[in-house]
Amino acid sequence: SHITDSLKTEFIKMPYGMIPKMIEHVHFNNSKPENKNIMISNTRDNKIKVFDNDKWIYKDKNDTINDLVDAKYFMLDNHYEIVRKDLPYKCQTKYIKFREFFDAEDKELVEQLKKECELVLLNNR
Repeated sequence: SHITDSLKTEFIKMPYGMIPKMIEHVHFNNSKPENKNIMISNTRDNKIKVFDNDKWIYKDKNDTINDLVDAKYFMLDNHYEIVRKDLPYKCQTKYIKFREFFDAEDKELVEQLKKECELVLLNNR
């Protein structure tokens, strides 16, 4: 509820950084402590803690980060379709280029996004 359409539009204007920003705003916002439901407690293993059904459970870190990236991209991409006509041409072209790389599962882009998202999780624990 605290992620407004105008905030999503601002994120879309910087597509290569929008997913980590979205994760940070959703899961690490002090005004929404109920959303603080994911954390990396140990940097040396491949586990991540997720609050689910009133308890913390461990999940595979890579799978969870992939799911997180996909979910935030899906949310922002749907919003893009609503607001694209209102965006400046330069923002549209930048977003379309990002979308093409993401949808083609460009290895370099996906790995960079996952790394940035993991850093968001590590820096907010």
